[in-house]
Amino acid sequence: MIRFPSAEHILRKIREDNRSGAAQLAQKGAQLLLDCLKIEKAEEIWALGKALIDAQPSMAPLVNLVNCLFAAINALEDPQAIREQGTAAVQKFLDNLITGPEKIKDHLLPILNGKKKVITHSYSSTCVEVLSNTKGIEVICPESRPLLEGLTTAKELGAKGIRVWIVVDSAAPSLMGECDAVIVGADAITPDGVVNKIGTYALALAARDNRVPFYALAGTEKFLPPPFVQALRIDEKDPKEVTQEAIPNSVVENRYFDITPLDLITGVVTQEGMVPGKEVRKHLEGIKISTGLQTR
Repeated sequence: MIRFPSAEHILRKIREDNRSGAAQLAQKGAQLLLDCLKIEKAEEIWALGKALIDAQPSMAPLVNLVNCLFAAINALEDPQAIREQGTAAVQKFLDNLITGPEKIKDHLLPILNGKKKVITHSYSSTCVEVLSNTKGIEVICPESRPLLEGLTTAKELGAKGIRVWIVVDSAAPSLMGECDAVIVGADAITPDGVVNKIGTYALALAARDNRVPFYALAGTEKFLPPPFVQALRIDEKDPKEVTQEAIPNSVVENRYFDITPLDLITGVVTQEGMVPGKEVRKHLEGIKISTGLQTR
């Protein structure tokens, strides 16, 4: 039982949030943990951490956030020590989330220098931040069905003076030959590939065929090493988002995410620099794993 008065309400909002990016959701989760660490007992903190992962199981930053907390408090029994060390760990994670996009921007802008037109997909606050600081680049924004996050991207870029081309999802791969690069966000980086909004895989295939570089922007908090991959799930969403019509002998499948294989990725740009796609697995295997999440 979680005693923090608004915890269940905040968890429900995180669970039902189909529009915010992974880093944004992780910031909300981190703030909830910080608030709960002030008053909750250790048992409730463990329960809240698991509930956060279950709320959005495809979001690697939430898994890493909870693991960061559990690793800090796993061997502790004193309530005050749990509060202090747990708070310090979560606050450090939150600080990295907040400062990460600016550092990613600094690494990516030189790569985009001289580019004239790029494709992005869905909504990524980091992508919007980077593209808003380019000069002379035009951006193709697929609509990103079923929730049309691509329109949000287009509105934000357009408001900042970036020329945007809005297209239906199925048109985007055929426009790849007009582009200099693909820039997308990511919800998770795994040994199997980049987890992002459905349709990303198709763009990556088109990019390979047209010899267009494909970059995923992801802070290191989105890197999910092999032992934690089982915590990540790609769930089916409400079929009514696709159609509310009852069609005989049909099943509506509404998947928000797909996995783009690493061999289709030119590089993953993090706050620490770019990791070439072919080196991502080695990078993941080199991440130190704590036992905090695995033992709970």
